[in-house]
Amino acid sequence: MVERRTTIMLLIIIALIAYPLIFESKAVSAPSSDDQGPAWILSTGYIPWVHPIWTPPNSDMEAGLFALQAALGAGIMGYIFGIWHAQARMRKKEESKEV
Repeated sequence: MVERRTTIMLLIIIALIAYPLIFESKAVSAPSSDDQGPAWILSTGYIPWVHPIWTPPNSDMEAGLFALQAALGAGIMGYIFGIWHAQARMRKKEESKEV
């Protein structure tokens, strides 16, 4: 029963990943809020008073830095959840020794 459920879940995950890759969406070419937001703000006459300290030289480096930031955040979260899991396991072990 468990193997069947696992197989079905894996097929669903594969379908969800493959669908956008196989069928190109027209929404990809549509303008996004990332494009429209700054244009609308600048059209109101707003003048930015804070500028970035450093701007990456190209978009590939920017994407890489974003991925690095996500990986570091995931690593920190995994470490914290691992500590919590280990503490809960130790508490459970201590409780079973007391009984």
